[in-house]
Amino acid sequence: MRAALGALIDFNLSSEPQLELAHWLVGQGVDLDHVLNVVGPIVEHDIIVFPGKTFDFAQPGDPEARRAVVQVALDEDAKTPTDLIAWLREEPGAVFRCLGFAAAVGIDQLLNPASYFANRPLLVHRSPLAWLAAGCVGIVPLDYDALRQRLSWLPAGCCFAAENLAHGQALREQLKPMPDYVQIVIPRTEIQC
Repeated sequence: MRAALGALIDFNLSSEPQLELAHWLVGQGVDLDHVLNVVGPIVEHDIIVFPGKTFDFAQPGDPEARRAVVQVALDEDAKTPTDLIAWLREEPGAVFRCLGFAAAVGIDQLLNPASYFANRPLLVHRSPLAWLAAGCVGIVPLDYDALRQRLSWLPAGCCFAAENLAHGQALREQLKPMPDYVQIVIPRTEIQC
């Protein structure tokens, strides 16, 4: 956790408001005031991508640098920073972790009984951008092995809501073996008669 804290401090020190990014996020349906209150700074940095979907901040002038949106991933208490994630505007589903600690963005909602109140499914998003646009409701899986381990902690009758049929099928495959009491649902518009 100390490494996460040090990375967060460095990130916060090097993060300055970026008006163009803020406008772009708002144009993508993100309620910026709300999400900044939930996750803290969201800024663009040059990063270097490594195997295993990890990243580090690039040195100035590095020819392999890629411009990415970087934000904090919080732990299960929704307060403690556990990692930094980066994703590309042009490919928001390609998510990279700085430290490799975060199992999912929004992981606190996975284990919170209120997420499933009145048989409501937990939204599962393919990208942090979709999660931000949804008001930070739901999760974005980052490490399916770590996420799968937490499934046994879930209450009976809980279910996940995938974005569509293809996403639901991929999610079921990535989370195998899933406990019988965890289900994945899809939007009604995806059901074929």
